[in-house]
Amino acid sequence: MAEAVWPGGVEDVAATVADDEHTVSVVGLHMTLAGTVDLDRVPAAFNDEPRSWLGEPAGTDSAGLRRFRGDLRLRVSPESRALFRKAAIVSLGVPRARGEGWTVPIEWRAATLAPLFPMFVGTLHIERRHVALDGYYAPPFGVIGYVVDRAVLSIAARGTARWLLTQVLTALR
Repeated sequence: MAEAVWPGGVEDVAATVADDEHTVSVVGLHMTLAGTVDLDRVPAAFNDEPRSWLGEPAGTDSAGLRRFRGDLRLRVSPESRALFRKAAIVSLGVPRARGEGWTVPIEWRAATLAPLFPMFVGTLHIERRHVALDGYYAPPFGVIGYVVDRAVLSIAARGTARWLLTQVLTALR
């Protein structure tokens, strides 16, 4: 990532996460979802209206990111009928115009039983024909969590990211 959205950039945040004594590795998560975006809606959707699509406001964290309490969702059956919900805190930074689109710092973590679930740190990239998520998450349980993530849990991470990007597209139409 050429431009930093945090001091030191996302890579610096990932290095900080990786230095934690309980974390062995972080995993990159990169996903793009095609769709039509009204770029004029970005300031309102991320500054004034996120509670309408993201959850209830929950204050500001020490980095100045606005926190929202809501449920992250994951479709878990082949027909996408079964739905897993997990209470989470999603934190959003200030949207910044970049080239022909916008970037928004984003983080999420479990609101309860946090040590049992991954924590994500990254950036939303919003352009006229797609939205993308680019960042890192730290699987729980060190080496064991990393191995399980590689085998199974990365599917859940990608599914949750896809759900979030769908929410962003819906908010920006």
